[in-house]
Amino acid sequence: MPTTYLDATLTASKARVSPEIRTILTGLLKEALVVVMNDQYHYRVDFGPDVQPQIHIVSWELACTCSQAEDCPAVTAVKKYLQDSGQSAETPRPGYWPTIPHKCPVCGGRVHYNPQLSSKPRGLGWTCENDKAHYWTHQGQVLAQAFKGKKVASLDDAKAFPFPEGYDPNREYPTTVCPHCGQPD
Repeated sequence: MPTTYLDATLTASKARVSPEIRTILTGLLKEALVVVMNDQYHYRVDFGPDVQPQIHIVSWELACTCSQAEDCPAVTAVKKYLQDSGQSAETPRPGYWPTIPHKCPVCGGRVHYNPQLSSKPRGLGWTCENDKAHYWTHQGQVLAQAFKGKKVASLDDAKAFPFPEGYDPNREYPTTVCPHCGQPD
């Protein structure tokens, strides 16, 4: 079998309008091996040795890491795998990015990796081309959603900062006298 190159000529959108491309991709999809990767957030799609690139990585967002993104036949292979009752990849908790998003969750624009914004609790940092503040806008939206409907304790709330058992906050202490000068402390 000759080598098939997955590029912009063999995409899912072209298969919708071209019977020849649909035939080629249908054959590839029948041979594709899809598994959930160890990190549980991605799918590994193996098209076999006759297809280049042979291995594709598709995120939980159903976007491939190759230049075709969501138009890649690997995404179609994952969709077929899921329709056939395949194991679903986990969706990361809100606000956590194991990889940078395919597109900005605020405006849909292109994003780029930003190591200065990366952290263990939030995952990989990214910057939107349209507005650098979109990363923090999204993180704020995640926090707002998490606290939606929850009462936030005020500083005056005795339940927010309870005293230890047996402690009396109104207790008056006896005055002490300095042993050196005899003056009250």
